Amino acid sequence: MQRDKIAIAYCALLLAMLVSSGNFLFGNLAVKEVPPVVLAYWRSFIAAICVLPFVFTRRARPVRYFLDHAFRISVLAVVGVVFTPWLVYLALRSNDLIDLGAGYTSVPLLTILFSALLLNEKLRALQYLGVALALAGALVFAFRGSLANLLEFNPHLAFLLMIASNACRALYLVLLRKWDMHPKPEEGLFVILVVGVVVLSPVFIAYELSTPRPFDYSWQVWGSICFVGIGMGAIYLHLINFGTREVGASSASLFSYLVPIFVSVEAVLVLGADLHAYQGVGTALIICGVLIATRLHSKAAHPNHAPH
Repeated sequence: MQRDKIAIAYCALLLAMLVSSGNFLFGNLAVKEVPPVVLAYWRSFIAAICVLPFVFTRRARPVRYFLDHAFRISVLAVVGVVFTPWLVYLALRSNDLIDLGAGYTSVPLLTILFSALLLNEKLRALQYLGVALALAGALVFAFRGSLANLLEFNPHLAFLLMIASNACRALYLVLLRKWDMHPKPEEGLFVILVVGVVVLSPVFIAYELSTPRPFDYSWQVWGSICFVGIGMGAIYLHLINFGTREVGASSASLFSYLVPIFVSVEAVLVLGADLHAYQGVGTALIICGVLIATRLHSKAAHPNHAPH
């Protein structure tokens, strides 16, 4: 029975990575018609609606939760619900999904760097090597493997936007640890989503009022909005929570390295993207660097934790 449950957890994590990779493809489709900030609003709004039933069934007190943690909730909402998806969808205006998928793997590394800065966690010498390798891989993507682009400082803007989004995501995770906050879906997560929606609303409303036919999106965009809202806002979170609870955070985190593979396959099959040698080199450097830094970081944080 336990073995079956673990197998289900692995399937849940695999499905979560497929949903996450689909966010790249559907996000790229949607931002061709609506601004990134509008897509970020819909994602947060639909996610909040998906969580709302838990508020009622579990008799949560979200208003009290917000009043008790108003400043911290506001910061988390701006960082995690406003800037993280907004920057992602700004990046996804580019069709270079393979590059952007590789950039997704920088989240664990940036989390470690913010932990060192905000939580005073010390890095080992070998971890600095991992950081350097990952940085080298990021530079390969940032300048598309071209020395001329590097010398002329002609960076890949979309890739840099993806790294900026990942930095916001990592900061969000580290702030949760720093403030010792464990937001439940029916309370903390719901409040964070609602605050994010409130912050995004003025821009969203201004855009819709400025268009001749508000909310007149194509069916492809409505489908994409539903996917990123329900998929990333509800299904993904539940799959990740279940999988992590059953197999542990260390094992679950390794599944994130499947995302760039799934994104690459989708980009080649759906968008007809071409693969380039620099993408293989950059991905290898990033993943090797992140693995070195994160695995050592996990051992340092849990010195008595036996491997499983």
